[in-house]
Amino acid sequence: MRKLHLLLLLLMISCPFIGLTQTVLADSLRHSVYAAKTQEDRLVALIDMFEEYHSINRDTLDTYGPVVKELAAASKNKRLKSLAELAYANWYYRWGWSDSSLAFIEPEIARNPVDDPATRDIYFKLDRAKAMYLGSKSRFAEALDVLYGILPKAEQYNDTLTIGLTCNTIGSIAIARQQLNEALKWINRAIVVAGNKGRHLQVLAPAYINAGYAYASLGKMDSASYFIEMGLPICRQIQNLNYVATALRIQTNIYTATKQYKLAEKALLEMISTRAKLTSANFIVEDNLQLADFYANSGQIDKAIEICKNNLKKGNIESTTNESNEVVSNDPKLRVTFLEKLAGYYKQAGRLDEYRLSLEELVSAKDSLYAANSAEAIAELQTKYDVQKKENTILQQKYDLQQKNFLFYGSIILTGLLAVIAIALFRKYRKRQKAKVQLMMEEERNQAEEAIKKAEEKERVRIASDLHDNLGAYAASMASNLSYIHLPDADERTNNALMQLANNSNAIISQLNDTIWVLKKDELSLTAISDRIKNFISRLRKSYPAVNIDVQENITIDHKLPSSQAFHLYRIMQEAVNNALKHSSGENILINIAGGNKWEVTIADDGKGFNINEVKPNAGNGLSNMMVRSSEAGWSVSWERSFPRGMVVKITSTTN
Repeated sequence: MRKLHLLLLLLMISCPFIGLTQTVLADSLRHSVYAAKTQEDRLVALIDMFEEYHSINRDTLDTYGPVVKELAAASKNKRLKSLAELAYANWYYRWGWSDSSLAFIEPEIARNPVDDPATRDIYFKLDRAKAMYLGSKSRFAEALDVLYGILPKAEQYNDTLTIGLTCNTIGSIAIARQQLNEALKWINRAIVVAGNKGRHLQVLAPAYINAGYAYASLGKMDSASYFIEMGLPICRQIQNLNYVATALRIQTNIYTATKQYKLAEKALLEMISTRAKLTSANFIVEDNLQLADFYANSGQIDKAIEICKNNLKKGNIESTTNESNEVVSNDPKLRVTFLEKLAGYYKQAGRLDEYRLSLEELVSAKDSLYAANSAEAIAELQTKYDVQKKENTILQQKYDLQQKNFLFYGSIILTGLLAVIAIALFRKYRKRQKAKVQLMMEEERNQAEEAIKKAEEKERVRIASDLHDNLGAYAASMASNLSYIHLPDADERTNNALMQLANNSNAIISQLNDTIWVLKKDELSLTAISDRIKNFISRLRKSYPAVNIDVQENITIDHKLPSSQAFHLYRIMQEAVNNALKHSSGENILINIAGGNKWEVTIADDGKGFNINEVKPNAGNGLSNMMVRSSEAGWSVSWERSFPRGMVVKITSTTN
């Protein structure tokens, strides 16, 4: 007991300096601990504090965890003993030791029956904690079995708080299993149970966060943003830092998906600041890397580079932070982590000289890390050898010949062990050197591929320019000169030939323009193809004034197609429209261009229609050309009768 009192006294003295950056609620609970006058009061205060384990720094939990154990062992209150086991289990859960957490609480579930009003609330807390621990290990079937068992009992005793929390946890498991619509069903039930006036804020906060995550995963960003904006203030109100950090992470993803990069950056930085209150500094390295990746992926590559450079500054201390919050690190392992990222960002930015220098520094850092590890391993072996040698000397004094034999065989074993380790280290070093050479060869291959790609791009542009400047000019001149030819005395055959020649020259110009349009681009979007087909239709309307031709766009994702595929799609659409105009006898043609997860194009008319299976092989090349083009592009094309009349041509992507 004297030891326990001394420990509590030390904690009371140090308490004002532990976790000062946490929530007001956490600080208040911590002050209640050292303000308690009896051991039982202290245990109650500690249990209350551990109820908020999601919002308390893990170092604080490490400080008080052993105290909870000692106070519970000394207590004769069965209720407090069970709640102390739950507090202890939650401490272990924060370290990721869910199996140990289960071992702590499972005996307590049997000691707190649900049909006893005095222990019912403890039973529900323990059982929900069990489901949570199982879920954290992806043992979803077992977790759901526990949760489905809780619900009827909670409904029997009209415990709406437990019902709401349980429904939300079932929804969380459904999200983890990618059953998003099923998840929303349970989450909405939790929100309804909580009540419109927020009767149970501890239910609404995680339910709104889960709803936001589910809708974001479904691509419904407006709904996702609505629920996160509803849930985040509640998370702050109940001062649950884990909920706040999770909501900010989801909000970052929403803002990034909707290209609101400034807001995404603000949410991400606040998330990192919040998580820093919950974990040790080791986790901040991962947050900095996540922040750097965000900048790189949002087009702010210079900021990503700056973050890596700031984390690579050297100083006199291996790892510390000075008054200006500048990170100083000589740790080889940490430097390797950031140098790998930095090299990638320099390459992404096209700063090849800095990319080369960063690769050289990365190789040097890896060699330093290898040398440090090797030196440490050899030093450890040498120390063990020296200790063994001293022990052998002492034994030699006592046992003479027996100890001499022991020293001899021990030396042989240790020498052999050192030799084996030396060989292993050499092989590891040789493997690193081989990997380094392979990396350099891969880089050279990538640069060669990039050079070929640029050369192809340059040649394509050159061909387009030649077509435009030479063939295009001749074709335009031909069409212009034909317009000046008038033969009053020419017979009908000659006039028809001149008219056909004029039409063919105009067709050459049109086809040539389409080819140049494709060649000038490496890739074309659905919107660009749609605009081109609109131009084509505007030229046709003069020849078919009685036919109404419309283009509809339903493009949520503007897919990019390689130029060759874009040309195929354009030609297929042209052929489909021409066929409808010439053969359908319809009055309306509707072109619909849709772009979602996949793109699809339909050309529908209200004409007489036809059966594709009854078309004769010698009926023309139009349909066969459409099939060949779609096959070369890797798409499917189909002709379907529409009712009551008409035809629909459908081109469907099978690759993107």
